[in-house]
Amino acid sequence: MKVLVTGATGFIGERYALHLAEREGVEVFACGRNRQKSGRLEIRGIHFFCGDLLDKPFVDHICQQVDIVVHAAGLSGIWGDYRPYYAANVVATENLLAASRKSGTSRFVYIGSPSIYFDYKDHINISEDYLPVRFVDNYARTKYQGEMRVLAAHNDQFGAVSLRPRLVIGAADVNFLPRIIRLHQEGKLRVIGHGRNVVSVTSIGNLLHALDRCVFGSETALGTAYNIADPEPVRIWEMIDQLMALLDLPAVTNRAPYWPLASIAAAIEQSYRALKKPQEPPLMRIKVAALAKSFTLNIEKATRQLEYRPRNLLKESLTEFAECWRMQKEVTREPVS
Repeated sequence: MKVLVTGATGFIGERYALHLAEREGVEVFACGRNRQKSGRLEIRGIHFFCGDLLDKPFVDHICQQVDIVVHAAGLSGIWGDYRPYYAANVVATENLLAASRKSGTSRFVYIGSPSIYFDYKDHINISEDYLPVRFVDNYARTKYQGEMRVLAAHNDQFGAVSLRPRLVIGAADVNFLPRIIRLHQEGKLRVIGHGRNVVSVTSIGNLLHALDRCVFGSETALGTAYNIADPEPVRIWEMIDQLMALLDLPAVTNRAPYWPLASIAAAIEQSYRALKKPQEPPLMRIKVAALAKSFTLNIEKATRQLEYRPRNLLKESLTEFAECWRMQKEVTREPVS
């Protein structure tokens, strides 16, 4: 079996490509735009292609004779113009779908996002059919558009499926946990609101398991989207304190009320838009709400149809992240003269 993983120089794509490389009978192909990170893949026998998914001839080339495509590439973020997000999350997906079908690929697995549900409100047990009145940002909007392209392509000869993993935790994460650590080290992190809000997170081991179910599982489970998360939600501030303890950093004790902070964030965003500043504002409503609101996913559909069997891996995932973070800091630390 030949499997192509896109976005393989990113967190999820790299982890899944390396995971597949350990499986007997699977030949792994991977693509990404960061040539410097390809060595970790190639040393494990993975065929690496460096290029842009907006380049149709390149996409046609990497999809040749591939049985399954796992599409983990995309542009993430909470600020910025619509056009780059549309190109990276929709046009690139369309290119991959066209090339995959032309080459005879049998399955297409898409990494979607539960950001499509977010609307600044508390949500408990969100199911896959929920959509807000409007998407909060261009990332959520275009991830949904890309996902709709994928699911519309599903048929008896071309099985398509999408996963929506929430807050993926593990070594090599460059998004949520690193941001939290930097804010804390800069003295800017605050427990927002009452601090008892619960959220769904996804340990990387559980996401790899879910991807395996899409790649190697029954065809009858394809053709739809699935929420993916750990078996139980967590109190986000307790999880953050666990992480700080693993890094020998103090617990977060400073606090801030939700509504005043959200109002300040809204004013800052408005000023950035009025001045057409390209850089992301230091304080945004979505950042405030993400740390203050409850946001949990219903994963019953995945357990029932996909045979997804998540384990309690959060402690393990936080520990591996902390160890990786320490190693990176040791490598980048400037020598003492």
